Amino acid sequence: MKTRISKYVVLVGVLGLLAGCSEAEPEAKAPRPIKSIGAEIRSIGETVSQTGEIRPRYETPLSFRLDGQLTFRVENGIEVKAGELLASIDKVPSQNNVLTARAELVTTQSALEFARLTAERNRELFSKNVISRAQLQEAEANLQTAQARFAGATTALSTAEETLTYTEVKAPRDGIVSAVGANIGQIVQAGQQVVTIISNQDRDAVFDVPERLLNDGAGTTEVKVSLISNPAATATGTIREVTPSADPVTRTFRVKVSLDDKGQRMPFGAAVLGTIVLSPKELVELPASALTNKNGATAVFVFDKASSKLAYRTVQIDRYDDQNIYVAFGLNTGDIVATAGVSKLRDGEVVKLEAREGQ
Repeated sequence: MKTRISKYVVLVGVLGLLAGCSEAEPEAKAPRPIKSIGAEIRSIGETVSQTGEIRPRYETPLSFRLDGQLTFRVENGIEVKAGELLASIDKVPSQNNVLTARAELVTTQSALEFARLTAERNRELFSKNVISRAQLQEAEANLQTAQARFAGATTALSTAEETLTYTEVKAPRDGIVSAVGANIGQIVQAGQQVVTIISNQDRDAVFDVPERLLNDGAGTTEVKVSLISNPAATATGTIREVTPSADPVTRTFRVKVSLDDKGQRMPFGAAVLGTIVLSPKELVELPASALTNKNGATAVFVFDKASSKLAYRTVQIDRYDDQNIYVAFGLNTGDIVATAGVSKLRDGEVVKLEAREGQ
């Protein structure tokens, strides 16, 4: 009997304990701590890099204006001065033309003197009624013909002497011979490239850039240029020329950058990296980890200080880079944006902020 009473008492006690446990309220869940950043609208330019090469500003293919046999040509790679002889062709044909023109000039000059004396004598005889008017007119006509022939012979001699100079090609400026197109003894045609000279002082960095960079203001931007083989070798340049039309194959525009004194020491043909900062825009820079979406639209979570809750904020992205996003619209300076674990956050969730850098 005592055993039954004891079991009853124990059972009642256990039930009482269970009842007490069921009446206890569960502990409230602590707000989740989140990493965040304060939004700040700033004027931010986009840094863009493009590869190119060092080219001479002036590269001039030179040729003769006449056909002829090449008798002299400078060697490739030598430095030349302005006015220095670079190549020549056989001068004999042109020299003969000059001699012929001089002989013709002497002949017409003699004929002119004779016609002038004849005309003067006939004028005197006509005034004395010794000859007829027809004879006087004939003498005057012969004089005019002789004058015209003399003028033509003078022009022909000048042309022949000018043509003789076409048998030589001279350097238009100081430079370096970068290419040759014919050998001594070869018959060259008028207009055929014989020697190419490049300027050895003025250098350009040449780039092929997409249309977007031109539209964003690259044409008015300072360019930082560095050698790919030696990044420590740097120079500064300004854009001096942009082709008006795109390349039909690559759809890029050729841009030539005039370099400063440091750039003039960079070797021709060297590969370079050009860096520019495009026209700045009013943007908010955020870590890429802050980006989420709301119903397919780009968004971020913004923290409300009053309620300690998060809320979706739809934003418009201007551009991305490897680590950051740049927001054009949707945020204001002072907005607090969640920057980590956004895939686990929820709209309206109560959170607390972790201490940010600088606080």
